[in-house]
Amino acid sequence: MRTIPRSRLRQFAVPAAALGLIASAAGCARSPEANRPTVVVTYSVLADIVTDLVGDLATVRVIIPNGQDPHAFEPSAKDVEVLNSAAMIVANGLQLEEHLGQSLDAAARGGVAVFYISDHVETQTLLEEGATVIDPHLWLDPLTLSAAIPALTQKLNEVLETDLTTRSVMVRQHLESINARVAAIMAKVNNCTLVTGHDEMGYFATRYGCKVIGAIIPSLSTSAEATAGQIADLKSLATAANTRAIFASVGTPTNVAEQLAKEMNVELVELSTQMLLEGDRYEQFIVRVAQQISNALK
Repeated sequence: MRTIPRSRLRQFAVPAAALGLIASAAGCARSPEANRPTVVVTYSVLADIVTDLVGDLATVRVIIPNGQDPHAFEPSAKDVEVLNSAAMIVANGLQLEEHLGQSLDAAARGGVAVFYISDHVETQTLLEEGATVIDPHLWLDPLTLSAAIPALTQKLNEVLETDLTTRSVMVRQHLESINARVAAIMAKVNNCTLVTGHDEMGYFATRYGCKVIGAIIPSLSTSAEATAGQIADLKSLATAANTRAIFASVGTPTNVAEQLAKEMNVELVELSTQMLLEGDRYEQFIVRVAQQISNALK
């Protein structure tokens, strides 16, 4: 199964030099330039929030480079070294970082503080092949993400031996304002029905009054595959719901998405749902997702 090629996603690309800085695996728990403790975060969207919390008290490193599917990323030996020598690791959990699980467990056994955002929010579930599974894509709702900030702040206070209470309040207030901005954008959509690359938009849909009709990959992970029958069923459901666009992202099989959009005579929109674009902050990231959806469905 092919995924959307990097050339198709060049508008999401980050220069190689920047990737080297973001995902560099130089290894000690203290930044050589400032002798600061290192907090490792698994993906860039979450790292932006952590950076706002810690300020200049720690160096924040991202382990999964921008542009790589977190479901598919496998750590190198140097990545494992970074994890093992960090002062603290902040991860999403719920199998989002599918191939990092053993490395995170090993780091925890070695004494590294490992914090899972998903342990501190109200999660959502869906049925997948008859089984109830928990959705890991919680960062696509600012208020769900905000719910984890108090516990994250407390853990950072312990590890960094500081008091981040003021920063914590400011971060939560900012996330609330971002939510209000996104809600205003989505309020312009009368019939928000979503067909996505995989089952990733549940939190967003619940918060902003959308209905997820289905996904090209009917799974929370892009590692799964869809059968021809499932694609045919999706087409029927989407057509009946008068769906006006298909929203793909990193990990979506390109040929299937393009063929489905062609057969339905709808627009194929490529969303950046799992990474920050160059120069972005979390606010720009989630507002762009909302604006793309709103524009396609108006």
